[in-house]
Amino acid sequence: MTTLDESIQALENVDAFTAYLHQVGRSHTRVPGYKKEYFWRIQKPFLEAVSETLGDRYTENMETIYTVTIQFILETLVKGFEIGEKEKGV
Repeated sequence: MTTLDESIQALENVDAFTAYLHQVGRSHTRVPGYKKEYFWRIQKPFLEAVSETLGDRYTENMETIYTVTIQFILETLVKGFEIGEKEKGV
């Protein structure tokens, strides 16, 4: 959740945002047995937490915004993981 919070705050600077998430994704290549697909496991709980937090303010439009945002974050993490794998020669 800290990674999500920090990345969302960094959205104003796309280069910093991307670099940060690539670094986090790369760092997961050091976790034995970690697979890039695991990043996607956070999408549903994240959206449920946002929905619960926003309550009535969680409109269809808000759902779309948060879905696109979390997908972009997760895709960027996966890309960083793939970069890390290539660096390791996996």
